[in-house]
Amino acid sequence: MNFTGLIAYPITPFLPDGEVSHAELGALVVGVIRSGVDALTVLGSSGSFAYLDRAERARVARTAIEAADGRVPVAVGISSVGTRGVLEAAADAQAAGAAGLVLSPVSYVPLTDDEVMVQVRTVCAETDLPVCLYNNPGTTQFDYSLPVVAELAAMEQVVAFKDTAADADTFNERQARLADLVDAPLSHGVSGDLLMMSGEVRSDAWHSGPAALLPGYYGRLRSAVLAGDQQEVERIRQVLSPLVEHVAGLRKISGLHLLARACGIAAGDPRAPLLPSPGSELRELGRLLDLLEAALDAD
Repeated sequence: MNFTGLIAYPITPFLPDGEVSHAELGALVVGVIRSGVDALTVLGSSGSFAYLDRAERARVARTAIEAADGRVPVAVGISSVGTRGVLEAAADAQAAGAAGLVLSPVSYVPLTDDEVMVQVRTVCAETDLPVCLYNNPGTTQFDYSLPVVAELAAMEQVVAFKDTAADADTFNERQARLADLVDAPLSHGVSGDLLMMSGEVRSDAWHSGPAALLPGYYGRLRSAVLAGDQQEVERIRQVLSPLVEHVAGLRKISGLHLLARACGIAAGDPRAPLLPSPGSELRELGRLLDLLEAALDAD
């Protein structure tokens, strides 16, 4: 797995009693694949990995990989506060048949460069699966410097970097600088849906949670961006961006579960202690979704 293209990060659906809905997860994976994404990653932030125990995470990975049935690569998020948990998640993902691993430096005490590098090297010593490093400073309080990424990219297993930035210009500058630092092939992908909605980030990959619920629209926008078709980019952005921006303004994870509901997906509420987004927001999401479908589904 090389972590390129449109990579969707599905939510983990829950039943009313709070248990994982494996039937709904399998159906969600099948639907996303049919919409033309290039790969999936389960157990990312969107997939509520932090609220699942080891056995639940292992079963979610198996469910998604079995549902994908080899049609697209399925990566598995393995982040955990402790390195022992990371290694357990990596072993379970490999046993489930994962095509790759996604790792962010999750911690209670913010990690140092040396601590992150040791953890990544430890993971790479225990698995031969390709690894995507994930820069998510807003959550982890660790911001990958480009020299650290370049040093880790020298390892054979590190094939991708999922990155973010304050704006499109900053991301594009980071991409150009990292390309100068790295000799081995490395997919530099963007995380942050508002960056994608700018229409100004081409990048090797788009990593997105909402793309698992709106895959066809994300695919069309990415294709227009890569083709340099600015007129088509603006046409899609005009109706897709308001919906994505509204979801981004809701509480993380909870907003995605509400968007799933608006899309007719029985994802349930997020797991406690997270509370669901207010039901009053559902009407606005439905309105924006109706505008999006009316504008683009007739094409």
